[in-house]
Amino acid sequence: MKILDVGCGGGLLTEPSGSLFITTINKTQLSYALGIVFSEQIAGIVPKGTHTWEKFVSPETLESILESNGLSVQTVVGMLYNPFSGYWHWSENTSLNYAAHAVKSGVQEHPMSAEFAFKGETEELQANACTNPAVHEELKK
Repeated sequence: MKILDVGCGGGLLTEPSGSLFITTINKTQLSYALGIVFSEQIAGIVPKGTHTWEKFVSPETLESILESNGLSVQTVVGMLYNPFSGYWHWSENTSLNYAAHAVKSGVQEHPMSAEFAFKGETEELQANACTNPAVHEELKK
């Protein structure tokens, strides 16, 4: 989940009007059925244990986290994966996967951190991401 890059990266969005692009999985029953049950356990598209449904985030929650950290969400669009062709497609449907584009506000007097806005949930997500070596490698790129 790319939202964690903000919490672990430190200064990724230091410039006003800087863009942040996030792709993630929505927290719905459909995303659980297709993202975990089908893609991991039935079809084997990804290894078992790749996804943790409790860490999925809805577009509304993501928007709240971003806005509480001085970003303005510009676009949220659904993404659909076709396992037969191996291609992703844009969609109006955000019930499975979605992408968001947010822009850092020019001036923010007293930012409210995501830790404050969603204390328990965000602390757990950041703890898991910041200890994950893959996240750190991705941030170095």
